[in-house]
Amino acid sequence: MSKKLLDKIYKGHKLQDKYGKEFYEEAKEILEHPIVLQMKQFNHHSQTSCYQHCVHVAYYCYKLAKILGWDEKALMKGGLLHDLFLYDWHDYTPGKNERLHGFEHPNKALYNAHKYFKLTRKEGDIIVKHMFPLTLTLPTYKESYVIIMVDKFVTSCEVLDRFFKTKKRILNQKAR
Repeated sequence: MSKKLLDKIYKGHKLQDKYGKEFYEEAKEILEHPIVLQMKQFNHHSQTSCYQHCVHVAYYCYKLAKILGWDEKALMKGGLLHDLFLYDWHDYTPGKNERLHGFEHPNKALYNAHKYFKLTRKEGDIIVKHMFPLTLTLPTYKESYVIIMVDKFVTSCEVLDRFFKTKKRILNQKAR
């Protein structure tokens, strides 16, 4: 996949298409919540903060739901809160009886989301099942499947973006 193709596909972080303003208005209360803003301090994938990652995921979920006529509010809220685990998983050392981050963080995110926000069952399902098939419990709602795919897509874009930036830097150094 070339950098140009990646840029063409992955414009969500700019929120500049016809859904951007609408998304922000719908998401504003959650985006500006102090506990959600704490996610800015945690690096998630490559150079993307947990906050940025959740905004990217929520935006694409929202956009897909609008196009498909599905529950865009549940996907937006679930997307914004799906990684509300509030620690740097790169430095995290699982304690006794704890599993790896990929397995345990959906439950931590759900716990934190319930603590600070009122959630519907669907929103809770979206948050806790977003790591399927790594976590083995099948999602209950079609919207939960959307976040599974979008989260993996966005993560891939974030990691590939770092790869292309690193590759460009190395090539520029060799050219000197």
